[in-house]
Amino acid sequence: MVIPLPEDARPDDPRWAVAYQELAHGLVMAGAKAKLVERFTHMAHRQVSQLYIALRGTTPASGPTMPTSPRFFAQRARKSSEVWVIQCAIFLTYYEHMSRITPMPLHRGWLLLASFNSYLALTTKSEENSPVKRLDINQAYALLTYSGFLDANAGAALLRKQCPICLIKYPVLAKHQGSPQSCPLCVMKATHRRLATQARSAAERRFSRSAQK
Repeated sequence: MVIPLPEDARPDDPRWAVAYQELAHGLVMAGAKAKLVERFTHMAHRQVSQLYIALRGTTPASGPTMPTSPRFFAQRARKSSEVWVIQCAIFLTYYEHMSRITPMPLHRGWLLLASFNSYLALTTKSEENSPVKRLDINQAYALLTYSGFLDANAGAALLRKQCPICLIKYPVLAKHQGSPQSCPLCVMKATHRRLATQARSAAERRFSRSAQK
């Protein structure tokens, strides 16, 4: 996407017609659900469906655009891990940086797509080396929504906490009781060190037993 879209740009303004067309095409190619494309481009559902068929040869996916809980992005569970929280942190950092490329407020749909494309470009190589679950654009939108689009005054369900050691900013639940929501990167590093120590100790024990024989 070449043309940054201002927040106050209207789709019926000829000056921004091309930018809105690029936004619609980009969202469709990224796999955004129809409701998301409609929300950010003001296109009718029929138009979005036709665009999906023209660009991707299929109709848009159905279903909600939002997970039921912000915990999906911040709390470790059976279906998530430190790696997943780090992926969320990377995307939010890109969104933060992209929103500052110009003094004027930018269109949220444009920011979503531009940040998502940058996030994909960075994480593609890491996925090739070690496959990890990455956000899709609908999850990225949900993450932003729960994070109040990084507006400090939004009263968001998700906040960002900066680790004083590795400096990563990662999502945490705004209202959380129980154990602290630790830095996912530091937790991963500690786990790797523990596993390395255990492997080294096991190897030393095996060597010691074989030497005694």
